[in-house]
Amino acid sequence: MKKKRKANKLLTIIYILVAILVILLIIDFKVWKYLEKKEVKVIDIQDKCTPFLNNLIHTIKDESICENSCRAECVMRDMNLYKSEFVLNLETCNSCKCYCK
Repeated sequence: MKKKRKANKLLTIIYILVAILVILLIIDFKVWKYLEKKEVKVIDIQDKCTPFLNNLIHTIKDESICENSCRAECVMRDMNLYKSEFVLNLETCNSCKCYCK
């Protein structure tokens, strides 16, 4: 009977220690930051286009430049790039939208 009580008491102490360890790990790794939903912020990056010999010269020429500009803009705001949208316009300036989380 005494052995059973000691075993139950030891098991209870182990459970409490494991629970404290889990709580400390949650606090240390800041798990709640990964669980919260982050709001997506939309940012428009303006393409500065200028006419040159009947053509438009664009600062944002393609999808990769748009994505790099978006990544830099999101990092500057302490956010992560979620996605970017590039629209090619032959008659006017191109469009680049950034979605940051």
